[in-house]
Amino acid sequence: MKRALHGLFFSLLLAASPGQPSPSLDAPTQQGSRFSLERLRGRVVVVDFWASWCEPCRRSFPRLNDLSRRYAARGVTVVGVSVDDEASNYQRFVRELHPTFPVVHDASHQIADRWAPSSMPTTYVIGRDGVIAAVLTGEDVQQVEARVLAALGETR
Repeated sequence: MKRALHGLFFSLLLAASPGQPSPSLDAPTQQGSRFSLERLRGRVVVVDFWASWCEPCRRSFPRLNDLSRRYAARGVTVVGVSVDDEASNYQRFVRELHPTFPVVHDASHQIADRWAPSSMPTTYVIGRDGVIAAVLTGEDVQQVEARVLAALGETR
């Protein structure tokens, strides 16, 4: 018990949180290109951690697709990070939901370990300066959109 609490304490301390520079994210996408958060400095980036077994993730994906399409020209990039252990589950999810944004598979959990999402889905909004503007849990894409607009310096 003591060991579990110790691990939880340190993961909370290390979790990516608002006001901190975003952890690195550099990985191959399902399309075969390479996604690099560092190369997107100057854009607002939405990083969404998800898993194929997560029903709220499944419900939020179409809305993230829509957000990606509507805001791309305004300087917003969305990326999905799958934490599925099995590549087949990740691939099936992607085939079924047809993301319009890049998706990376983090089977080794190296990316998730750096970001420390608290649940699935967890969505990070990264400002143009590379600093985390917001961390949101759950499927409320309207909240994500509001945070994206704030990072763009706009309101609804």
